[in-house]
Amino acid sequence: MSQSEMTKKTILPAGFDERDTHLTFDGHDLVALGQEHGTPLFVFSERQLRHNASSFLAGARAGHQRARVFYASKACSNRRVLEIFHEDGLDIEVNSGGELYKAQRAGYAPRQIVFNGVAKSASEIDHAIALDIQAINVDAVYELRRIGERARAAGRKARVSLRLVPGIAGGATPGIQTGSATSKFGMTQDEFAEALAWLKKAGDAVDVVGIHLHIGSQVDDTEAYLRSVSFAAEQAKRVQQQLGAALSHVNLGGGYPIDYSHQPAGSNEFGQYGAMRKAEAMVSDVAATARKLIGTEVELLFEPGRAMVGNAALLLTTIESCRQRGGHPWIYLDAGYNLMIDAAAVRWYYHMVNAGRAQASEMADFRVVGPLCDSADCFFDVEGEYLFKKVLSRLPDLTPAQQEELRSDIIRLPATRRLPAATIPGDIVALLDVGAYTLEEMFQYCGRQRAAAVMLTLEGNVVPMLARDENADLVSQER
Repeated sequence: MSQSEMTKKTILPAGFDERDTHLTFDGHDLVALGQEHGTPLFVFSERQLRHNASSFLAGARAGHQRARVFYASKACSNRRVLEIFHEDGLDIEVNSGGELYKAQRAGYAPRQIVFNGVAKSASEIDHAIALDIQAINVDAVYELRRIGERARAAGRKARVSLRLVPGIAGGATPGIQTGSATSKFGMTQDEFAEALAWLKKAGDAVDVVGIHLHIGSQVDDTEAYLRSVSFAAEQAKRVQQQLGAALSHVNLGGGYPIDYSHQPAGSNEFGQYGAMRKAEAMVSDVAATARKLIGTEVELLFEPGRAMVGNAALLLTTIESCRQRGGHPWIYLDAGYNLMIDAAAVRWYYHMVNAGRAQASEMADFRVVGPLCDSADCFFDVEGEYLFKKVLSRLPDLTPAQQEELRSDIIRLPATRRLPAATIPGDIVALLDVGAYTLEEMFQYCGRQRAAAVMLTLEGNVVPMLARDENADLVSQER
């Protein structure tokens, strides 16, 4: 199936509808929202956030009665999002002192918090120890010793969970695969042995309450998770045998996927951005396997991020210009990788629809780019397209089938996007599934203001989440 055919048959998620020629989201006309609040504009759905939280938690507890869900706040730590998840029974995972501050501000108690991170500062460690949080997830032997020293100096005992490398690769791109020894995360078996030896000898100021692992992000392979459960069960037994104390929890991390591709059934084009199963069904199977292999005496922790917020937001952006080049029309949006760094950094796929031409039947293929003074600011894989041509020129004897296989290995995004042929400057385009890793990663390149964000509430209101930058914000930190 071609990209054009796939996109023409877009499968829009729950909450979307059409009113006259306009696309609506949770009953709100998206064109009207863009006109009233300006673009670029992130639009979040309280309905979808609460659905994601409750369904994931229910799925986990259907498999293991003592399951807990610690939302990975790096995905989106906006106060309104954190408060909604707190109200719906989620705990929280933080990755810095700043996220710890935001978690406390949103109402999370210390024992609702786990602290991840590969390079925690001394002050961050001190704060976590003083709060007596659920666990500091220890990433290295050096860090374990450092925590012990800081706890001993404070006259406290630090609650820690040992982050291990399961040797299981998972994730749509190499940059989000965290479960192998080639990544920067966790302790290998040799490091784990060193950590256990130190704990038996000098670990009086450290209380090992758990083990932790995380295999990646956007992992669409339940079997990979099940292998990680087997690994966790073996390592939990090892800790108990070596240290003589049972763990209070096993943390299986997150990485559960959402469907970015909106492909029709049977298509696997750009499948790394899809999800064959829903996150709640996957976690239910994982939790049930953990119940069998690990038991119910310990709590089972999960750390989903993307699956909680990814599909709960869209980005409205206005077409500012157009041109004809290379046999295709090009359109220029007012939103670029300054608002969605993953669009450039890992060539992530975000589906596009024209919010004001929802019922158009005549479609065309557009090259789509952003406003930044950078050739990488585009919604196709400019680096991959160049590399493919370069490699192909050196391999002239490849068959057409081999060329296509090479293309799929190198080029990560479609060359064009299928939009109504009548699309023109002034139209508002909606980019779907932008709730994860966007508000957190916006920056002010080319003097572009960070975008505003609003929440569509259950009561039907539109409430502010984040104010748009003003020009003064571009220089507010300069001295």
